[in-house]
Amino acid sequence: MRLETRKINLYDSKTCTSVGLVTNIVLAIFKLFAGIFGFSYAMIADSIHSFSDCVATGIVYVSLRIGERPPDKSHPYGHANAEIIAAFLVALTILAAGVYVGVSSINLIAHKHFETPAVIALVAAATSIVIKEALFRYTLKVGRRNNSPAVVANAWDHRSDAYSSIGALAGILGARLGFPYLDPIAGLVISGFIIQMSFSLLRPNIGVLMDESPSSAVLDKIKTTALETGGVKTVDSIKAHRLGASFTVDIEVAVDKSLTVERGHQVAEEVKSRLLGEVEHVQDVIVHVNPYRPKQPSPNAPDGG
Repeated sequence: MRLETRKINLYDSKTCTSVGLVTNIVLAIFKLFAGIFGFSYAMIADSIHSFSDCVATGIVYVSLRIGERPPDKSHPYGHANAEIIAAFLVALTILAAGVYVGVSSINLIAHKHFETPAVIALVAAATSIVIKEALFRYTLKVGRRNNSPAVVANAWDHRSDAYSSIGALAGILGARLGFPYLDPIAGLVISGFIIQMSFSLLRPNIGVLMDESPSSAVLDKIKTTALETGGVKTVDSIKAHRLGASFTVDIEVAVDKSLTVERGHQVAEEVKSRLLGEVEHVQDVIVHVNPYRPKQPSPNAPDGG
């Protein structure tokens, strides 16, 4: 009996997210123990951020699974926007972690609770920087390749953890050189990085939830492709709506008013086919056909004579 072997696609969004989740869990546990036994609050704060990464990555994985579900009666356009909701929740998770770390650091500074961290905390910070930066680059590449807002948000979550580890490394090193107050101060700096990162993620995802139009480059590509279709005189209107990693396009094109209904329908089908085939990430297209009416010159316009 021959066993079939499944080839793992490292550029698949779910595979990438699974790699990130396993890495985050191992790294978070390692940093927590390093912080506790290495007497470093900066490292404990960094581990808290890593545990928030685990939650965020889990949210992304669940959203990718939900987004794959086919359309049904309650969701005729599918479930792809689960990714948008996940990206928004990831940003909120990062924000909550940043606030918690900041408040805890302020509390330690106020009570003058300073200790000199051990070498293991230094090793954990350096290890985290290398691993999380590599994970950021890999995840961002996969997210952009698949046009996935949830995976891109997760990538920046990895980058925020790398930043927080840099802050932890600086604080731990300073504390070991004779400035123990630098360790909780590093925790405070880390919280600032984390909070700033959360706001940079919230803004674009709020735009998507509010049905903000895609970039002008995407709209221009849609218009140009439609105008290159035989029979299309002009494009009257374009509306594009984001669904997870894809777009649905609602476009109005004008054709010669003398065309038969059948020919007008053929032009609409050709426009749809071209947009689906030539414009990246377009999932569905609705084409409305209008009679072409040349713009009349203004009665007050000069006649050129």
